[in-house]
Amino acid sequence: MTHPDVGGLPDEVLRALAGHYEIERALGAGGMGSVYLARDRTLDRLVAIKVVSPELTTSRVIRERFLQEARTVARLRHPNIVDVHSAGEAGGLLYFVMEYVPGESLRDRLDRDQAVDGHQALTILRDLARALAYAHERGIVHRDVKPDNILLDRESGCSMLTDFGVARALSAGDDRLTRTGFVLGSPRYMSPEQAAGDRELDGKSDVYSLALVGYEMFAGEPAVAGTGAQAIITQQLTQTPPALETRNEQVPGVVSDLIGRALSKDPAQRPSAAEMAAVLDDVITSERLATTPPLAARRRPRG
Repeated sequence: MTHPDVGGLPDEVLRALAGHYEIERALGAGGMGSVYLARDRTLDRLVAIKVVSPELTTSRVIRERFLQEARTVARLRHPNIVDVHSAGEAGGLLYFVMEYVPGESLRDRLDRDQAVDGHQALTILRDLARALAYAHERGIVHRDVKPDNILLDRESGCSMLTDFGVARALSAGDDRLTRTGFVLGSPRYMSPEQAAGDRELDGKSDVYSLALVGYEMFAGEPAVAGTGAQAIITQQLTQTPPALETRNEQVPGVVSDLIGRALSKDPAQRPSAAEMAAVLDDVITSERLATTPPLAARRRPRG
């Protein structure tokens, strides 16, 4: 059974969480699961609880891998990474409890405004590059960097990455679910090597995905377009997006060049996340020292 007052949260999960968390309301749903706002009864703080879609967790191997990944990600401590507090299984469903970030996702922001102000776009990219550099130094690859997994904290102004390890866990040990996850894993933001089905991804795959996010923020439209997953995947494998400066002439040349290098089909030609963060930090610092107002991204008309 499900509980209609909290967005259909299964009773098994409600019972498992009842002693520690009070579920308040549903926050949203995506391809990999649903997220709920809850209150930690012991610490009297708000948390977010993600329940993974049941069709993705039918394999015992996947359930074990999910909990293993959750333990690994829970050790990450960085201001631009959403903390994972705990994880578990109830009634065959997997869930994890994480830090609640008040604000909105970058996906929500782009859906509303189409583009992001240039100064804020620079800051968001820099924050995310720092988060990825920290994770990559510890051998952790995100594998699903996209606007939906980027949260904009309205209180601190920080940009934060969430869902580390989820895509890897849900594609483990089951070829059928690997193919399912391949589609659910957002082809529009996949690196060529991920689109080709390479399971041994490194941090350069995340760098490519982050560059696609940056491109979209500045250009006001995705770098890769298409009417279906297969068409988008084909473009990721074979086509290079036009230079960012041709989509937004106000983007600093060094930023356009950086994103262009990060979108190289050859991972060896891409900068590391740490290099991206350093370059962006230099641009932001120079912008603060400049006498001109912060750069503003040109909005492209919808159509």
